[in-house]
Amino acid sequence: MTTEAEDVTRTILTALREGRHFKVEAGAGAGKTSSLIEALRSILADRARYLPRPHQRVACVTYTNVARDEIISRTDRSPYVFAETIHGFLWQLLSPFRKHLLRHIVELDLMPSKMEGRTSLDGYTVEYSTGFQKVDHDTRQVRLGHNDLPVLARAFFALPKFRALAADRFPIVFVDEYQDTPDGLAEAMLGAPDDEATSRGPLCGFFGDHWQQIYENACGALEDTRPVQVFRRRNRRSQRAVVNFLNTMRPELTQTTAPEAGEGTVAIYHTNEWAGTRLTHHRKGQIGWNAAHAARRWVLDDVRDRFWSTGASGPDEQGGAEEPSTKILMLTHETIAGELGYQKLHGAFRRNDSYVKKEDHAMAFFMDTLEPALLHHRNKRYGAMFDALDPRGRPPINSSADKQEWMVFLTKLGEARKTGTVGDVLDLCLEQQLFDGLGKVRERHRKAVSPSGTDPQAMSDDKAEARAAARTKEYQQLRKVPYAELLALNEHLGGGTPFATQHGVKGLEFNRVLAVVSKGHSRFQIPEMLANFSRRDELVDKELEAFIRARNLFYVACSRAREHLAILFTTKLQPASLDTLREWVGESRITSLRFDGDTVVGGE
Repeated sequence: MTTEAEDVTRTILTALREGRHFKVEAGAGAGKTSSLIEALRSILADRARYLPRPHQRVACVTYTNVARDEIISRTDRSPYVFAETIHGFLWQLLSPFRKHLLRHIVELDLMPSKMEGRTSLDGYTVEYSTGFQKVDHDTRQVRLGHNDLPVLARAFFALPKFRALAADRFPIVFVDEYQDTPDGLAEAMLGAPDDEATSRGPLCGFFGDHWQQIYENACGALEDTRPVQVFRRRNRRSQRAVVNFLNTMRPELTQTTAPEAGEGTVAIYHTNEWAGTRLTHHRKGQIGWNAAHAARRWVLDDVRDRFWSTGASGPDEQGGAEEPSTKILMLTHETIAGELGYQKLHGAFRRNDSYVKKEDHAMAFFMDTLEPALLHHRNKRYGAMFDALDPRGRPPINSSADKQEWMVFLTKLGEARKTGTVGDVLDLCLEQQLFDGLGKVRERHRKAVSPSGTDPQAMSDDKAEARAAARTKEYQQLRKVPYAELLALNEHLGGGTPFATQHGVKGLEFNRVLAVVSKGHSRFQIPEMLANFSRRDELVDKELEAFIRARNLFYVACSRAREHLAILFTTKLQPASLDTLREWVGESRITSLRFDGDTVVGGE
């Protein structure tokens, strides 16, 4: 008797031998990556059949560098597997056709603000390196942005000659996490239904789960009927209670559990009985911050005591002392900032995730250079400290005076980090002459302090001027933030706390998960999704789109749990939302928290 995994591999190979595309739809924890790897290994074992020409390779397209590296490792770095991120793969296909790229850039109007009235880019060079658009008319150079590649690829895949050339290099293309590929790209790779055999392009295999599409402008469900449909239904990750919960939510892809799976638990808590004044604006219906913090702590103690069998000793005030493999999932970075005490840092930036992604040069310097260097100093790894501060060359210490200068600087820096602001630390670093490596930070500082020194060409329109003013304001607000808040963020990003956003844990798994559902993200309204669940088949247009976005994020968050799942709602639930939850888990697994002011005094 064969296993599900063996049946899936056999179906994939049969589809390829018949010259057909396929799509492996695998719910959370079902092992789609394992299916992809097994298919690759089978192809490599019979390479003459699937890759008849010596130069041919299987392309394996991933969404992240981590996934790419995993595939390379698990196929023993085979020279016949080309594993690359989606952008790397597309540039590999497009880069030989640079003259055509330049013409398509103009025809598709990809860079209207950078063309300066020109109608041709003939004679220019085009590159893809930094991922940011740039056109330098003096040097006649064009740099493509990340978002340009999928647009150009969609146009090129419509060309029969391009499709044939792509298939000659890569007869087979596997796409991992197909639901996250840029909108329209998967369909373009499949080509038109009536394409001639000579221009059909590569055979495409899509691996993924459209219920885990949580990013904007992505493929989602691939509705094309041509790929052979393949399903993996064995959830190898989660225990029975969690799988049953997911199945109730998603009956159209019912999963089974592994034979060795334990029982597990699912518990739901809500805060409808809180009597205080709820938050407004983008957090309308949310309980107050103090009450939310108290509810999270009480629920953790309750699930540990009643369900998780780990004891009821709660984490400290900063959430740092938590059991291994326990994760607390929040909807937004703002909520985590409130829990960990870096609200002012969060509020300094216009886009809430830009500081977490270290898109600001000052934040990148602190998190990637200064703090790692100071960690080396505390561990007495002085050479590593110097290398981190200035990778281009270790600063010289040739005398006792040099050593004394470093000691004075590090002492002042230590005091500023403890009691000063970001601006205090930044000024110390900008004023010292012991190490370099602050070029981008100095430029950021110069533009903020002296906006008049900004490139006039860049300020040629009102939008550019408004952006420059906003960045200046952002920098000035950042300087006022206590540096202790940046240290709290640094500890969080380094894995020193159990908190994470529900977006940030996709692809990961944990023994115990507490998912906190709050307001704060206008695109992911989970309580409204629950209220509409019974009428989901009636939804259309924007209402349906909003439902799918919230449903997918909720599914991703809940399916991270291996053994135990707890869900805390800190925003008011409508009766219809509670009805949906009762249908999913039963009345006995739903607890209404009781409050005395902002203090939780029990649950019922």
